[in-house]
Amino acid sequence: MSSTTSSINYTDIERMLSAIFTLCLLRDGIASSQLDELILRSRAEANRKVRALRPHRTKAIDLVLLGSILHRWNRHPKYLDENARPFPLRAVGPAPSVQALFRAEKRASTFAEGIRHMQDAQLIRRTRAGLYLPRNDSILLHTLTPEMVANLALSMNRLVSTLLQNTATRSRSASRLIERNALVPDLPTRLLEEFKVFAREQGAAFVSTMNDWLEHRRQSNSQNAKSSKKTVSAGIHVFAFSETNSAKRLLR
Repeated sequence: MSSTTSSINYTDIERMLSAIFTLCLLRDGIASSQLDELILRSRAEANRKVRALRPHRTKAIDLVLLGSILHRWNRHPKYLDENARPFPLRAVGPAPSVQALFRAEKRASTFAEGIRHMQDAQLIRRTRAGLYLPRNDSILLHTLTPEMVANLALSMNRLVSTLLQNTATRSRSASRLIERNALVPDLPTRLLEEFKVFAREQGAAFVSTMNDWLEHRRQSNSQNAKSSKKTVSAGIHVFAFSETNSAKRLLR
């Protein structure tokens, strides 16, 4: 995973809005006045949701960086015991240490703030001996935060960009990014919880495999890292969904 910030900036917002407007304008018959009306209504709805959701923080933290640190901590032999489990680390000092993990990501200057964020988000815990252990090998957030808002916006932009990129070429042999879905319109409600558990387990396994593949192929992990500076941001996003069916829809 890249160590770039997970905060959304003006360029990201512009790209996301551009992608959405492109989809709107591709729809036959939509007039400029209708698009303006949609924008006004969407802004009003967004303001209502922000007031209702009340994010816990206004400043975002770099979850991509912290995720890469957790991955290294849980996967690199230097940080694992004889049972392949991460062992407790001191905060500062040469490797193995939490500070050294930040240095390995070339983000040593963010260590002090980063370890505080990891504690605040309960990504790590402190032992009685004053050492630190990761709680999980990935980041799971269950409250609305700036990072979740940024991730949602970027995911929307990336999905639309993937669709547009995949349809931009007419060549059947051209390499395309994966964009797939699996859904049924009539899953019994009694199976919803079972679906959530199954989707979570399968999705976690898939993301973990992809994350391992990406992390091992990062330029910073390559012996030829200094010979080439050409890189791209690459990744995959997985989510599950469920929708309540209306009676009218079921009768169609």
